[in-house]
Amino acid sequence: MMNVMTEQGREILTPDQVARILQIDRETVYRYIREGKLVASKLGRKYRIPRRSLYYLLWETRTREDVSLREYTGEQIAEFLRADQLDEEAQAIAQRFLFSVKGE
Repeated sequence: MMNVMTEQGREILTPDQVARILQIDRETVYRYIREGKLVASKLGRKYRIPRRSLYYLLWETRTREDVSLREYTGEQIAEFLRADQLDEEAQAIAQRFLFSVKGE
């Protein structure tokens, strides 16, 4: 049986996995699919649920409407990544730290 920690890394989930992650009954997962609250793909007789669908479900059922979801453009995300890059001095410090931790 797969544990929740392993399931958290998966992008596509089964209804049983979703039920464990959300700590709800599997039949509730199927009801959410039927009601359109949870997006799923039906492959043969089996449902597969994208992890993103869980996030949307949780967002849509949140208890605080005053909290808004901030969306970023690709340019903004690229700028965040550029700003987070280490300069040469910080890279040298990080390398020394990794070297000391690994004991090499």
